[in-house]
Amino acid sequence: MGYVTFIDGNLYRKRERALARYFRKSYKELIFKTIPKLKEDGKKDGLYTHELETEDLFKKVYGAITLKFTVKNDNVIIEEIEPSEMLTACYEKDLPIYKGVPYRNVNDLKKIKMMEAIMCQKKN
Repeated sequence: MGYVTFIDGNLYRKRERALARYFRKSYKELIFKTIPKLKEDGKKDGLYTHELETEDLFKKVYGAITLKFTVKNDNVIIEEIEPSEMLTACYEKDLPIYKGVPYRNVNDLKKIKMMEAIMCQKKN
């Protein structure tokens, strides 16, 4: 059984805290399912990505929340949680939330409203 390390532990912790605050489902999946599974898995050496549970509206606007990691000699090195810019913004300051999706500025809010309208039209 290997161990889990981080390329940049400080940056990872900031993004993890942003997940904990704004994206509880993704955070719980990361902490209670994904990380323990990474410790147990016997994956071959290489670069991997794992998509965390993400709200549909957030996924349409910013992309899925994904964990990028490398396996080398049965040890896992976590490299990134994406979308990195959004998660960093979530950590740095309190962001307003619209329909469960945090946004950074007016343009992001417009994108969220537009995607919401498109998603509602497809359902009808």
